[in-house]
Amino acid sequence: MSGHLSSNPAGSIFVSAGFMKTIITLILIMITTTEQPRKVLLFYNDNGKQQWEAQLKTLEAAQKGIRERDIEVFSSPFSGQTADEWKKCKIDRSEAFTFILIGRDGSEKLRSHEIVKAEKLFGMIDAMPMRQREVSSDH
Repeated sequence: MSGHLSSNPAGSIFVSAGFMKTIITLILIMITTTEQPRKVLLFYNDNGKQQWEAQLKTLEAAQKGIRERDIEVFSSPFSGQTADEWKKCKIDRSEAFTFILIGRDGSEKLRSHEIVKAEKLFGMIDAMPMRQREVSSDH
């Protein structure tokens, strides 16, 4: 009887070990990713110092929103000491300024060579499913 579903009631009670491992893994990912802050990484060389300063002012003026969205900001001026970090993040040394948003899941969400306004940053984050869950659980 091909195409016929088994009607074994006892079998429906048990969940496969593989399925349970998947569920446990997803729960662990959710627990660990919600604890990680979002990150804004600012890379700049001598030619991009003014852009970097302007970006910092933009972010500092929006501190309330930065805190609400659990964002940490890191700056990385190009030097011999930061060259590995630039390479790891695939930053072109000839670019004067690079803005990168990293989500709670550790993946890159936005990359820009222009100053990113707080409204754009917050709009992107607020549209993310994880942020929407955070907001709904706060109410």
